[in-house]
Amino acid sequence: MASMRTVAVAFLLAAAAPAAAQSTLADVENLRAQQEAAARRAVALSNELGALESRLRTEQAITDLRIQREGVRVPELPYTDVTTPSSTSAAVPRNLPSIPDAALADSNRRVRDASQPRR
Repeated sequence: MASMRTVAVAFLLAAAAPAAAQSTLADVENLRAQQEAAARRAVALSNELGALESRLRTEQAITDLRIQREGVRVPELPYTDVTTPSSTSAAVPRNLPSIPDAALADSNRRVRDASQPRR
């Protein structure tokens, strides 16, 4: 009876070995297919990244050309020039400070004297 069990176990193990080998081959083929799919996805992502980088460079070049063509716009200041009175400006002071000509001439003479080398 023991020998019969041994023979049955040996027969079952012998029958299971090719099935286990087939399962292993199927797993290997499945892994190979997954690797190929991952490689295709990596190539597709790389191509998409290259296309996006090219698009970004193109848009930057177009923006640079537009800036060169239009020039840089300097915003206009909302302030008025207080040295020139205008009829529309109510905030322009009418009595601007003034310095007498003699005081300006004296100041100019002192600056020139100070700028000369001392003897």
